[in-house]
Amino acid sequence: MSPMPAGGGAKARARQEVQRARILEAARTCFSEGGFHGTGMAAIARAAGMSQGLIYRYFTNKAAIIRAITDEQREERREALAGIATCSELVERLLEKIDAWRESGPGGSCEGGFDAALFLEVSAEATRDADIAAVVTAQEPQIWIDFEDLVRRSAIAAGKPLDAEAVRRRTVVMRCLVDGLILCYVRDPGQDRDVLRHSLQEAISALCL
Repeated sequence: MSPMPAGGGAKARARQEVQRARILEAARTCFSEGGFHGTGMAAIARAAGMSQGLIYRYFTNKAAIIRAITDEQREERREALAGIATCSELVERLLEKIDAWRESGPGGSCEGGFDAALFLEVSAEATRDADIAAVVTAQEPQIWIDFEDLVRRSAIAAGKPLDAEAVRRRTVVMRCLVDGLILCYVRDPGQDRDVLRHSLQEAISALCL
């Protein structure tokens, strides 16, 4: 998390939290609409209705804003995965996310603030910007752990526990499947839901059973 401006009591800290959340929401909107590379701090300031100087008190640059947004999403994803007992249940949760994305429209974010288009935008920018690449790389170990835990839990629930190597192999495929689903949604949001369900159920169940 980016450091908060120093000083003040409880009321001041509460106001700072509100300001910080306002900046992040404005940044999400700007990044989704104009892309990360094409969005400057001035645009974020206009969207937030505050001065650039005030934003710099909370975030040193765009990379710091991206880190804050993706840190929040990582924690939300971690909590969500921890609450899923089996890989089969994961399929239904993924479909729920797709429904939420469809309702929010192209580039919109669903419950929990996850923005499919922004996910791809950050991934692309990581290939061009060393600061963003560092943010993404730093978050990867925990993401792998969260998915590995799900694969391990699901296999145990099915009475077929896996050794560490098997868990890792299957987790690699699951990550490709989940991240690929996000790409497919962004490129073709009108895909048939029943086809998606059956395809995902077949593929993910094979990984965890």
